[in-house]
Amino acid sequence: MLTKRQQLIRVILSGGIGSMLEWFDFAVYGYLASVIARVFFPTEDPVAGTLSAFAVFTVGYLMRPVGAVLLGNIGDRLGRRSMLLWSILLMGIASTLIGLLPTYAQIGIFAPIGLVILRMIQGISVGGEYTGAMTYTAEISPHEHRGFVSSLASVGALMGLLLGSAVSWLLQSQLSDADLISWGWRLPFLAGFFIALAGILIREHLPETESFAENVEKSQSTPAFIAFTLHWRTLIQCGLIVAGANIVFYTAFVYFPEYAATLPGAKAGLSEGFNALVLLLQIVIIPIGGWLSDRYGRRRISLLFTWFLLLAIIPTFQLGTSGKLEDLIIAQIILSLPIGVLFGIQGAMLVEITPAIPRCSIFSISYGLTMAIFAGTAPLLATWMIQKQGWRHGPSIYAAIFTVVSLVALYRLGETNTPTASITTPVRPNIDQIRPPSH
Repeated sequence: MLTKRQQLIRVILSGGIGSMLEWFDFAVYGYLASVIARVFFPTEDPVAGTLSAFAVFTVGYLMRPVGAVLLGNIGDRLGRRSMLLWSILLMGIASTLIGLLPTYAQIGIFAPIGLVILRMIQGISVGGEYTGAMTYTAEISPHEHRGFVSSLASVGALMGLLLGSAVSWLLQSQLSDADLISWGWRLPFLAGFFIALAGILIREHLPETESFAENVEKSQSTPAFIAFTLHWRTLIQCGLIVAGANIVFYTAFVYFPEYAATLPGAKAGLSEGFNALVLLLQIVIIPIGGWLSDRYGRRRISLLFTWFLLLAIIPTFQLGTSGKLEDLIIAQIILSLPIGVLFGIQGAMLVEITPAIPRCSIFSISYGLTMAIFAGTAPLLATWMIQKQGWRHGPSIYAAIFTVVSLVALYRLGETNTPTASITTPVRPNIDQIRPPSH
């Protein structure tokens, strides 16, 4: 018989490993965007091809709200565990089929059409995975360690990004260009079958959370309908809180390495290799952010590091687009500290400000919409601004605006990590009415 501590450790590891496997499948597309562009969007203009590939990358994010509604409903109706099982199953199927997809040279226009459809399925999957994993780990963890435990879901997701970046670097640095275009790019996608199998085996024995068990019978309507009608202010606030850090992340850690790889004289796979090392740094920082929020308060630490992020955006974005690899590395290292801390806090904070019954729906929809509209489009927008329009300052201005928006949302939010706060109650007060505790 496992002790409660041993059961918690098993749950943490299961949730984190599942997120890692899922996000590897989703992220590897972004890191191989320039290669995929040549396979599915052949054109004489390499920038146009990269734009097309990033457009399909963006399609995955545009489908996240759809996945949020579908999988969020499963999470609120059938349980958090069922939500996580369905998300990894969909991802595995879509990724495996991408790896088997004929190229443009083989079937013409049907190749990119098939790629778009499968990328949409991946987007539906991710629409419930990240938020589902954070909801699950936050609900099942002790109050005094909620920030730290829920941050490990973010660690798992980032480990998936790291693995995707590392595999991309390995393929591009070890394979010839001909082999990479011919068959090398398929390998990480074909691994999707084994990833899905491993994820299902890991998650099928997870226990259900107390918050779901206590409130499942109290829901009388579709959770998504409840989210949009009764809790729309909470839904908006959640999205605004996470917007700034995620826009900066996807610009600095998806677009910047791809931009560096297209510069004259760039060595294949070098920028991706250093990107993987910097992501490893963030993996160390994320749980520190969760621990700090447990000790000093989620709002206080979030405000401090969002200010840090805002002040760092313009100088680091200038470094990231200078054309020098060493500048890119410095920029990513600087941004890793505020982004890592904020990612470590987001899961616990958003769970604490959402009501129990439609929690998966509110969390997933708000996060999915933010990623679809603002963050997931950041690499595409940055490519257009810098490489088509020559607006080098455009991405930094865009990121700074939304970081200010996140700051405003945090200032309007009271402290969520209070001793009397309960995440099992079906209805929580409007977040604008929550105030910091008096000292």
